[in-house]
Amino acid sequence: MSNEAQKVALPAFLKKRLHAFRIGQGAEQSYLIKDPQEDQVHQLETWQFFLLEVLPGCEDMPKLKGVFEDRFGHAITDEQIEELFTLIADKSLFGITALSNPILKAFQKKRAAEGKGRAAPNAKAEAAAPVEDAKVKEPLPPGIEDVIGLDTSIKQAGLKLFNPKKLIKLTSPIVKPISYLMYAIPLMLIAALFLLGRYFSVMEEDITLLLSGVSIIEHALFSMLTVNLSVTFLIMYVAHSFRASVNGLGIVFYLGFFPRFCPFIGNLDQLSRRERMWLHAAPLIFRLGLFSTAILMWFNTRDMDGVIAPFSLVVAVASALSFLITVNPLVKSSGYHLVATILDEPQLRKKAYGALMNKLKGDRYKEANGRLLAAYALASTVFMIVLFGLILLLLGKFLKIHLGGAGVILTFFVAAIFAYRMFVSFARINQSYDRASQFKKWRDRTLVSKETEEQGSEAAPKKGSYVRRALLIILVGGLFLPYAYEPGGSFVLLPNQQQEITSDLSGLVDWVKYDGGEELKKGEAIAALWQGDYSAKVKVYEALMKEQQAVIDELKSRPRKEDVILAERALETEETRTQFSLSKLNRLEKLYKSRTVSYEELDDARREYRIDLAQVAESKADLEVTKLGATPDQIAAAQAKLEGYEEEYKYYSEKVKLSTLHMPFDGRLVSMHLGQKVGSYLAPGEPFAIAENTSKVLAEIEIPEADIPYVKKGASVRVRPQAYHSADFIGTVLSIDSNVTEERYGRVIKVITILDNGDQRLKTGMTGYAKIESETLPVWEVLSMAIVRFVEVEVWSWLP
Repeated sequence: MSNEAQKVALPAFLKKRLHAFRIGQGAEQSYLIKDPQEDQVHQLETWQFFLLEVLPGCEDMPKLKGVFEDRFGHAITDEQIEELFTLIADKSLFGITALSNPILKAFQKKRAAEGKGRAAPNAKAEAAAPVEDAKVKEPLPPGIEDVIGLDTSIKQAGLKLFNPKKLIKLTSPIVKPISYLMYAIPLMLIAALFLLGRYFSVMEEDITLLLSGVSIIEHALFSMLTVNLSVTFLIMYVAHSFRASVNGLGIVFYLGFFPRFCPFIGNLDQLSRRERMWLHAAPLIFRLGLFSTAILMWFNTRDMDGVIAPFSLVVAVASALSFLITVNPLVKSSGYHLVATILDEPQLRKKAYGALMNKLKGDRYKEANGRLLAAYALASTVFMIVLFGLILLLLGKFLKIHLGGAGVILTFFVAAIFAYRMFVSFARINQSYDRASQFKKWRDRTLVSKETEEQGSEAAPKKGSYVRRALLIILVGGLFLPYAYEPGGSFVLLPNQQQEITSDLSGLVDWVKYDGGEELKKGEAIAALWQGDYSAKVKVYEALMKEQQAVIDELKSRPRKEDVILAERALETEETRTQFSLSKLNRLEKLYKSRTVSYEELDDARREYRIDLAQVAESKADLEVTKLGATPDQIAAAQAKLEGYEEEYKYYSEKVKLSTLHMPFDGRLVSMHLGQKVGSYLAPGEPFAIAENTSKVLAEIEIPEADIPYVKKGASVRVRPQAYHSADFIGTVLSIDSNVTEERYGRVIKVITILDNGDQRLKTGMTGYAKIESETLPVWEVLSMAIVRFVEVEVWSWLP
């Protein structure tokens, strides 16, 4: 024996006088069985010694084969096991206790039936052992093992399309120089993230507009034909550059129904660890580069007409989602396989689930324990369940829109398939853990005696039975306990009174008395616009009103005595003038007859006389008018003119009044820095300031449509704002909106409640959650509300 041989525990079913030694390292490791009595040494391969070592813990052949597959990652045939037993039996290495094992007992009966008994060593069987061992497949290295398309032992539902080997070989010289662009990806990524942060709102609007009518199936198909297909070809190019053979391109169905392109690559055993790391890192780097390029193209072509900008944005979204999923080590994708390759651990997830099962089963096997591995397995399981739940939700919405009730049933069918696959996977993990745990216990000789195990198995179920029954009784009893059901929803606070202080006038702000934030009484002046033109108009019309009033007063005072006397004197004067003109006319007529004066002089005297007579008639009329006084029509006309002046005066006085802004009610000026508006122009109707009365505030609560039957007017409300998360504010339901509002998260009805706010802690715009007092219901009814509602509405709608 070599000096490097290390003594190990002897398998339990071999003769007690034998000694076991381990020699070599890694793939060259083997075991020596030394027989001191016969002075013989027998060499066994690793897999042969392993089977002998775990044999005491296996009662049947399937369990033994399962333990072997868990250890080496591939199956073993019944013929290989029988040839090993034949080799050991022919060498007479089995001990007396070997027949207590059902497998060895069946093997011995078969040998006896064949007439071999304990025959001499069979040279053929002995020689066959290393030959069969040579057929046993060596475990694949990390990054290759358990990778779909790279590990040929994985059976995955799918379809092989064609073999692009010639295409890859032909275009590799063209594609290889492009790989140097990888060094520009960090700079492109920084630029893309900068644009994403600066123009996030613009990008969000564009994405919402583009994807608002796109279903999850359409998005998945687009991602498959763009990001997934390009990544698949990238993997084939990288594998080809590392001397691997491209065997085909196909489509595989993840989770049994989700199609993705997949490369089939062989001859990967010769890849170094660094090459395997690049094989899984390249797709992640490519997705980042695709995302960065798409963002830059979107930003530079957004103002142009065409499909480049929207196409680039959709590619950016698809590549970002693909990167976030595949880089996650919780998902069995590029990120996970990269981590496994870096850690040089091909069975990382298997060991993690083993550690998790060990935790769940009470740390029965301490050597397999690992808190980090258990946490990783738990996180991976939870992530996959949440991810699949999200996919089911989106798929269900799409199928319900297009197929109605049949779509919902189909969604439930897919969910049932996933649940069954998950149950089968966990059952397989549990079996694998039990085998590995039993094997370790046998190997380390830590199995308890059969009597102790039987006693424990009797006591444990008995104790567990009582616990389960007690928990069941408590659970069932708790379902009938009364529960004060309180429908609730998010809310936003509104002021009890709020008004924008505006003016119907336009003009420059002349003065401001308050700067904002002050508590004011109703009617207090806050600010004023410039009143120059309106004040002048008020003064002008005030003077015109006084003048017109004097005219009216004068008309109403007629007839006056003085005016009558004056009119009489004027009449007497005209009569006297008429007498003189008549005497003159008579004298001229005599002189004309004597031809002393001309006819023209006579005619002038006659005309003067007639005029004097007219003047006498006019004076008589004036005297009569003076004696009568002012007529009603004259007084009415003067009064109407005065009223016109008064209307103009009121109009401009109102303008002067409106130019001053007043507080509309008792409350607070919400607007701040009002003093800075002096000299600025205020348009008609433009808000100058906002006033609020928050001695009481309104809470607008968004209650789900299904909970509105439990909300009544006058019900008590408990409001808990985000700012005061440890305090409840009590209010009352004022009104319930008659309309249903469609929100992103569902249909809601707004309920208005009023709250006291004497301490002014509650501010307008605060948000939080509110609960409304309602009926007292048993716990089982509260828990089953959603299910009953679904059955009575949705399921009922499916019925013909």
